[in-house]
Amino acid sequence: MAGTRLTDMDIQIASSSFIATGLLYEYTHSYLERKLPKWDCFPQTLRNRMCIEIACIPVRIGLIYFSLPSVLLAFTPSSNWTADDTQRSLIACSLMTGAYLFDLMIYREDFFGILHHCMGPALLVWIRLCFSSFTPADALVSRSLMMFIFFGAATGGVFASAGVFLLRVGKRYLERGTLYKYFAICVAGLTVTTVLSCYLNVLYFLHTWDAAYVYFGLAAPLPIIWETFECYLQWRWLLRFYSIEAKLCRGDRRPKDFLDESESTSDEAVIEYKIPSAFPRGTVFMLQVLVWQWVVLLLWLYFKFAKELYLRQSFLPIRFASRMEEMVQNTTNW
Repeated sequence: MAGTRLTDMDIQIASSSFIATGLLYEYTHSYLERKLPKWDCFPQTLRNRMCIEIACIPVRIGLIYFSLPSVLLAFTPSSNWTADDTQRSLIACSLMTGAYLFDLMIYREDFFGILHHCMGPALLVWIRLCFSSFTPADALVSRSLMMFIFFGAATGGVFASAGVFLLRVGKRYLERGTLYKYFAICVAGLTVTTVLSCYLNVLYFLHTWDAAYVYFGLAAPLPIIWETFECYLQWRWLLRFYSIEAKLCRGDRRPKDFLDESESTSDEAVIEYKIPSAFPRGTVFMLQVLVWQWVVLLLWLYFKFAKELYLRQSFLPIRFASRMEEMVQNTTNW
């Protein structure tokens, strides 16, 4: 069953995901137009963005199903990895590829979000080319990728999409207290998924460092850099949500959209009654502490690579001298 290129099954699953996302996108447009008053008053780009966020939710739920087994067994011996685990990882990447390709067709203001969604097709190609032997050798990187998919694209994506929909659309129809209650749920869910995602991934690389360095060699920084970028995006979104949560508590009402920073140039705000925060005082500070602790763990990964590189360079002259001595000995014997 080993493969070194995209198979018909990969293409069929990705195509089905693409088509299903597109059909749900069109249905969501018509449904919201019928059910939400003044839906047509929203800008076209905003309507498109909200519909695609909703259309991707079924695929995100599918990603939870296919990636969860790998997450639960991430820190077990790689010998526990089976061909079924490899197949599930390929299906998850194919589903994500189809949905993300359709998503990339819809205008998005966030440049980093575009880069993040380009990871879907990239992960499918990477796993298919390098980690589709259907043996325990696939476990090393596939488990890490499945953790990113489960916490980032799947569970975290659902909470982030719901929060964005509430801020962009729900705030026009819900009272502020109700809006805050639902948004706080999204923030809490996103907090759990982000912290688990970032910490489990860096701890996983520390746990499997020896095997990872043997496999990647001098290219070991590449997956670490990729992890740094993905986790940065997750921390960035989480802290941004907490900033918006604080504004909702204070009662800041700006004429521009909460998430549209480019247009928030006015310093005038209408202050309404305050809502007690659903989170303990100091939550943001504790999150910042967690971010810095995660940075320390990440730097430890880079240090381990620098150490390996130093040892490699230190022993290089010894190996070269030994090789030269062997060549001289062979010449003498000849």
